[in-house]
Amino acid sequence: MAAAEFGAELELVEVPEPVAGPDELKVRLLAASVNPFDRKVVNGMLRDSAPHQFPLVPGTDGAGVVEGSGERIFGTFFRRPVGGGTYAEYVTVPATNPLAPLPEDMDPAVAAALPTAGMTALQLVESLGAARSVLIVGASGGVGSFAVQIARAAGKRVIPVGRGDSLVEADALIDLVSADRSSFEANARYAPLAFNTNYVSSDPAQNFGLKGSREALVRLTSLVQAGDLEVPISRRLPLRGAVDVFAGHGPGKTVIVM
Repeated sequence: MAAAEFGAELELVEVPEPVAGPDELKVRLLAASVNPFDRKVVNGMLRDSAPHQFPLVPGTDGAGVVEGSGERIFGTFFRRPVGGGTYAEYVTVPATNPLAPLPEDMDPAVAAALPTAGMTALQLVESLGAARSVLIVGASGGVGSFAVQIARAAGKRVIPVGRGDSLVEADALIDLVSADRSSFEANARYAPLAFNTNYVSSDPAQNFGLKGSREALVRLTSLVQAGDLEVPISRRLPLRGAVDVFAGHGPGKTVIVM
């Protein structure tokens, strides 16, 4: 599944099977999940900061089988040049990327839906430290739904907030919605500790940048296996039927199943 140019619609195309370079893995994908970042990449978000290849195959998160070894893995497959993503049957990935073993008893679609949203939520909750209560604005989205569950598993009182809902005071705030300074600062008044994932604040401590790792992925699978984290999958699409994968946006994750 690829775009011929920036901003183009996705089309089902045949591309040469990728060849792994030094210190890379070639992976036969079992499933790939869809993130808002993928569409932004197709629209040219990184055109000035990274080289691209066309047709541009989007997709960052996936689960699959390493060619040669047969090891089942999942994680984030982002690489440069941009455009060799996970909306495909095969992908190559630097061995140093955040990758972890895919448990034999875990559905590859569930694992593929975990990496970006799950690690973001896990890192945000860990940033709360000893805060006992947390407001989560945008709690019904992919990251939000994970953050609610991970925070509760950590023993915190969670106050989920949707768009337009009234806020109450809490020890901490995770804002997944605000895209400008005024709306974020209006929300941040309700908690002495506040983090955001969209708006870039003048206070570096409030800004969020994902630092993915194998350890974080293993922790996420442990939470799933313990029953503390349910992965919300709203759509499962076959690769050959995923040309409209960016259409619509609702609660839960969209997963492409190979």
